[in-house]
Amino acid sequence: MAPTAQAQAPVSDPTRLEARVTQLERSVSGGSSLLQMHQTLQRLEREVRELRGEIELQAHESQQLQQRQRDLYLDVDQRLQSLESNSAAAQPAPGVPAAANAATPGAPAPPPANAPVPPPQPPPSTVATADPAAEQQAYRKAFDLLKSGKFSDASAALTQFLKEYPNGRFADNAQYWLGEAHYVSREFGPALAAFEQLLVDYPDSPKRSHAMLKIGFIHDEQGRKDQARAVLTELVKTYPQSTAAGLAEKRLKRLQ
Repeated sequence: MAPTAQAQAPVSDPTRLEARVTQLERSVSGGSSLLQMHQTLQRLEREVRELRGEIELQAHESQQLQQRQRDLYLDVDQRLQSLESNSAAAQPAPGVPAAANAATPGAPAPPPANAPVPPPQPPPSTVATADPAAEQQAYRKAFDLLKSGKFSDASAALTQFLKEYPNGRFADNAQYWLGEAHYVSREFGPALAAFEQLLVDYPDSPKRSHAMLKIGFIHDEQGRKDQARAVLTELVKTYPQSTAAGLAEKRLKRLQ
């Protein structure tokens, strides 16, 4: 009887088997790396969204704070103007005795004894006079633009106001706020010119101390430390009791 052939299982090539195992290991390793990269990317995207939200919140809060500071700062001028207007209304007209101001409306006051004869006046049509109400309205319009944050429009309105009323009751204030309109917009060149013009044209203005303060700030902002120190030191020396002097001293400490 012929011997029965025994069935045998095929034997795989060891080299091919090792190659397949290596390939599977690489696939598994690569998939794990991709998963880790995907998870890392998601985490980074989440952190970026959170940071962006925090930045937007801080920017909004900063904008609100700046707006509140600007409103508070600008409101000071409005109150000062109201006080000045009330004070001016309570004072007697220049060159007219108090008794004459207290006379019955419509009744001409008698001239005081030995009063000098006034010089002849030109005809009314040739006298250039400004309407106080129109002047105040123009100033208030420009100032309201500044308060509302429309700095470009405010600059144009204040410039026009100064052309129409260069010697008016609000001229020095308009000159100062023109500088402020440029300053808050970080237009340091025009701001510096406006503040320096105030010092030249309005030597008796109560805005001089704050104009000097901003001149010092601008020099500091633009890297001219020596000029900043000189202006701020002069401010403290000239107006030692002013609010601007206190702010100047704080900036001088930073410049040391």
